[in-house]
Amino acid sequence: MFDISLFIAQWLGGDLVGDMAERVANRGRMAVWQRVMQQLPALGPTEARGYLRARAAAVVQLETTKLIEQEGASVARLRSAIEDAAVEQLIRMITAQLEQRRMQIGMGRAAA
Repeated sequence: MFDISLFIAQWLGGDLVGDMAERVANRGRMAVWQRVMQQLPALGPTEARGYLRARAAAVVQLETTKLIEQEGASVARLRSAIEDAAVEQLIRMITAQLEQRRMQIGMGRAAA
């Protein structure tokens, strides 16, 4: 199906879904981190992504609902795409944050 609002956003040089997903991910980042921070270090990369995806779903849905209330119907039509992109961004952000913490811990141990 052809979505005129998405077409217009792309024509104007913007990435509406990406921009909205980034807003959702940034708003929900701390809530997701608090949900996963205890378990995540014990998981391998594939398990961690799946765990993050599952734990982020409710936060992303809530934040997307808030965003739609602010932005209106044009964004509501893009809900599924925004949520999918926001979850992927959260996975990237939090796994990068976890890797950074692991490196800091490793460097601290090496210095001791």
